[in-house]
Amino acid sequence: MNATRPSIRKFNPGTFQSDDELMRQFVVRKHELHLVLEVLSENINAKSCQHILVAGPRGRGKTMLLARVCAELRTNKALSQHLLPVRFMEESQEIANLADFWLEALFHLAKTTAATNPEFSEELLGTHGDLAARWQDSNFEELVRAAVLGAADRIGRKLVLMVENMQSLSADLDSDFGWKLRKTLQTEPQIILLATATSQFKGLGDADGPFFELFRIIHLDPLTVSECVELWRMASGEERDNREIKPLRILTGGSPRLLVIVATYAEHRSLRQLLEELVALVDDHTEYFRGHLEAIAKTERRVYLAVLDLWQASSPAEIASRARMDVRSVSALLARLANRGIVLVEGSGRKRLYSATERLYSIYYKLRRERDEAAVVQQLIQFMTVFYSSEKLDEIFEVIQREAIKSPVIRDGFQRAISVGKLTGARIDRAKELFAQVQAADNLLKEASGLYRTGKLEESIEACEKVIDQFGNSDVTELQKLVAIALVHKGLSSSGRGELDLAMEVWDAIIDRFGNCGKQELEEEVALALVNKGVMHKYRDEPEIARSIWRIVAEQFRDSDSPELQVLVATSLSYLASVQIELGNAKDALNIINSIEKRFRAFDQDWRFALQLWRTMLTKSCALFALRDPPAALDAFRQTCVGFDPQDNEMIGYFLARLPALIALGASAGDLAEVLTTEGIDDGFMDIVIVALRKISGETVRAPAEVLEVAEDLRKQIESYSSTGDWLSLDSFDVTSH
Repeated sequence: MNATRPSIRKFNPGTFQSDDELMRQFVVRKHELHLVLEVLSENINAKSCQHILVAGPRGRGKTMLLARVCAELRTNKALSQHLLPVRFMEESQEIANLADFWLEALFHLAKTTAATNPEFSEELLGTHGDLAARWQDSNFEELVRAAVLGAADRIGRKLVLMVENMQSLSADLDSDFGWKLRKTLQTEPQIILLATATSQFKGLGDADGPFFELFRIIHLDPLTVSECVELWRMASGEERDNREIKPLRILTGGSPRLLVIVATYAEHRSLRQLLEELVALVDDHTEYFRGHLEAIAKTERRVYLAVLDLWQASSPAEIASRARMDVRSVSALLARLANRGIVLVEGSGRKRLYSATERLYSIYYKLRRERDEAAVVQQLIQFMTVFYSSEKLDEIFEVIQREAIKSPVIRDGFQRAISVGKLTGARIDRAKELFAQVQAADNLLKEASGLYRTGKLEESIEACEKVIDQFGNSDVTELQKLVAIALVHKGLSSSGRGELDLAMEVWDAIIDRFGNCGKQELEEEVALALVNKGVMHKYRDEPEIARSIWRIVAEQFRDSDSPELQVLVATSLSYLASVQIELGNAKDALNIINSIEKRFRAFDQDWRFALQLWRTMLTKSCALFALRDPPAALDAFRQTCVGFDPQDNEMIGYFLARLPALIALGASAGDLAEVLTTEGIDDGFMDIVIVALRKISGETVRAPAEVLEVAEDLRKQIESYSSTGDWLSLDSFDVTSH
């Protein structure tokens, strides 16, 4: 499990991040970084500098690359003594001419030097203010340029001006801007321009243009599958192999920004869960998507929306048909979109195909237009059948099929793709048959679960046995999983009926059948059976056996990446701590509790871990009372009050089960009542508990007759259990379910 994950800037890399943090997060584009640094190093002693343009569509990692170069220039002593990075804003909206460009450079130079030379920075800001007031002077541009060059001379380092979206500056400013800037860049060795652009722009590729052959152009291509694996590992903390990442690489078009969006959203989720949660992901980034669409002119947007709807690379004729427009007009508009990096072009001449640069926009459009999650899955699968060759599709088909089996939404989308003829062949026929079996088993398990929840335990067992009888001999992992789940439901229902011997037989059957099968998909059911087998032994008054079983669970699954298994590890450790107190090993119990807190505290946003941590804190109070440390014990008890939810029946049950133990181990009923009163839990249940505790302490309590009556019953129960030792066998060990 990964307790922490780096804070990642999806849109503004480097903002409020340390150089170390940036360098740790920079796991792709290392070749491009090497090229940039190589050019910059060669510029140190050059009399005429080579300038650099990093080109790529939005989201390709241009800003991150510049931020990483900044970090290197600050931390690499061989470079930092010669080069000073001066980074402009990503959108230089204030620049209307070349004078504004130099004024902006002066401002950012002042900000850059603030940390290392505050007096010089203040001087530069003063100069900036004075010059800005003289904007009407005829030589304003020359004055500002001279101020920047003079500052570079005083610093004794070359300035690396980092300017983003150079294509916008070139398009928006007057025609002299490019030629004047070129002259300075070619004649003043103190200035190096490291720029970015989303596409080719005016004057860059034309022999008579101002920027022709001025830049060393470094193109940022889409990330490869292996690069996506590296970026996924950094952003999510999860290991994914190439086959798992391929669909996500398609989904994002190899865009680092969108892959990070998916990765950070998908923390601790499986690929299946990630695809099911895409609706929420799109909702979280709707403004980002909407802003992208609104920035496109209306006629161009119509063509772009057709590209999004078609999803896969499509011909101008196909796009024109979808947009209901003339193909010649569409071809011209596609050329515009391609020049701006909004669509990608594959092939040439009449074989040109166009697709969206950032594929996740297609999902955004589908969700907004069709409002159907399964339709998104269908389109994704259809796209993959077009994108991959038959051989490559075979490689990933098993993964897609497993995800479809586990997820009804994905299964629906898969079946839609089959129904429209996009997927054919023997493997599809096998998938249809398997889906039908899975659906039948699913329906029976839903029936069993519903019957269990309504207390119809015998009928629930009958539904489970149908699953076991029909599919118990299958060697298909997905069906074996459903059989294991059916056995778990049968064990729970048997335990609920008080048939503990039968329940034990079921837990043993799961362990014997799946314990050594080597299939990770079945580990959760095996761990669940082991935990509950320990509970059965505890019910039989065999705490030593229960203790050994829970230790097996904690040891065997401690390194699992599955949150479900880690919850069972936490449960086993919590039970183990409780039984250690019962066996007189309170010090060992406290050590176990401290290890639980240390290990799982980072995951307390997950309610399952939060519940176990709350239970553990109550057990910690018991252990501390057993060790004769009332102040620490009361402090732990106070913390359980802070996390108590009076609407949670499981918490209420565990709390009532632990009260007799606390008193038997030396807690003062009056002190417990005082803590509960001080914490001010506004709930009728807790009012009754407080009255009962005050009555145990000998106080005369005034309360409504109904409260006093219930509190009296509770008082008798607490005193009975705590005085006889029966608190040791109270139901603080629950049979655990999914």
